[in-house]
Amino acid sequence: MAANMSAAMLAAGGSVPDDHAAGVAASRSSAFALHSDGFVDRWITAAREKCSLSNMQVPLEAVQGWHREAATGNIHHDSGRFFSVMGVHVRHRVGHHQLEWDQPIIEQPEVGILGILAKYIEGTLHFCLQAKEEPGNVGGVQLSPTVQATYSNYTRAHGGAKPLFIELFIEPDPARRLFARLQTEDGGRFLYKSNRNMIILAGDEVPVELPEGFIWLTLRQIASLIRRDNLVNACTRSILACLVGAGNTGQRDAAAGREGLRDALQWLDDRRAMTHMLTRRIGLNDLREWRLDEKGYFSHVSSSFFRIVGLKVSSQTREVGAWGQPIIENPAPGIIGLLLREGPDGPELLMQAKAEAGNRSTVQLGPTAQFTQGNYEGNAKLEKPFLFEEFAAPGPFPLVHESRQAEEGARFYREYNLHRILMLPEKTELALPPDYRWLTMQQVLVLVHLGEQVNSCARSIISCLL
Repeated sequence: MAANMSAAMLAAGGSVPDDHAAGVAASRSSAFALHSDGFVDRWITAAREKCSLSNMQVPLEAVQGWHREAATGNIHHDSGRFFSVMGVHVRHRVGHHQLEWDQPIIEQPEVGILGILAKYIEGTLHFCLQAKEEPGNVGGVQLSPTVQATYSNYTRAHGGAKPLFIELFIEPDPARRLFARLQTEDGGRFLYKSNRNMIILAGDEVPVELPEGFIWLTLRQIASLIRRDNLVNACTRSILACLVGAGNTGQRDAAAGREGLRDALQWLDDRRAMTHMLTRRIGLNDLREWRLDEKGYFSHVSSSFFRIVGLKVSSQTREVGAWGQPIIENPAPGIIGLLLREGPDGPELLMQAKAEAGNRSTVQLGPTAQFTQGNYEGNAKLEKPFLFEEFAAPGPFPLVHESRQAEEGARFYREYNLHRILMLPEKTELALPPDYRWLTMQQVLVLVHLGEQVNSCARSIISCLL
């Protein structure tokens, strides 16, 4: 059934319903917008000036409302809700090569909602984004989806107010769904975590005049904002990846498209069959190379990778005025890279079959490059990934796009990744390892639409192609 649905989507031109594909394409190119670009800039500046959220790092034992289990060392909220931090031991084998490690990981066994409302305003499709504060945000306020809420949040486990517009996403009218798929979160630091990415068409119940902190933007405006550093948040980028290329024409004949998609799906399945990964839950106390450091944070003995720190947070604009939480802090930004080339049917993307310990399906479609330099340089245990040097210091491949894009600020503290898109020069041959394959934009969009096939890093950098 999935193969038939994929073929139909490929022939139709992407993941957006036919009757709205033209609206998406027009929103990407139309000069009309409800708000001028100058107004949008002033609105963002004002939202950042009003930012009331403040936080302070504290030892994990001082985080209000959370505790460490004596027997395991695992970190839980006193209510048993929200999320936990625990340990995992991982054994990863591909062919005759095997790697073992252990690490902390976030477990949050509930599906959240990441939803964007869309609305035709004077015939042009607009999208509702929110100026949202998160404790780990770079810049305080970033542009988030209309709704960004875990199950614990929108069922009010924190005792605070219900998120605005949440009722439009819980059981939406199928006729109003432009996109609705489960998508995985960061499989390197979340264990089996998925959120529902959604774009829902709003009717008259949502007026053009929005509550304070929300704004209607066209895709053209959003694409421009994504090109700025650390402004459009990770959840928004994750959702909007489904709209890249939607509504474009020029796809080759349907039979050839189906054949190419069939080959791509077979390659991805073959890589999954070749990859064996056993992820076993253990206590933080049982991790071999991790410990509480002198500041009361949970760190790797080498000070590499990441650490778990405590936060004390207060805000005048959030559903709850004050809270404490653990959060992941990375010592250095990573690099997420995408290599493009011109193919017979338009741009092609070099994607990798990326294995991550926290993915249910183990292997998902990842970007060309996904690494943190410091974790590999001088580390005899880890082999540098394919095209490491090319993306660490671009030279032979022309630079198409570069920006700093922040990670999700509710779980990651002031973390961003450098997003680099490079172009393979014409007539350049590139010998590919088995885990890498050139895919058309159309094929990638189909996999995005299937849900839980394209990882969060890939969706993030694909959104830069809006």
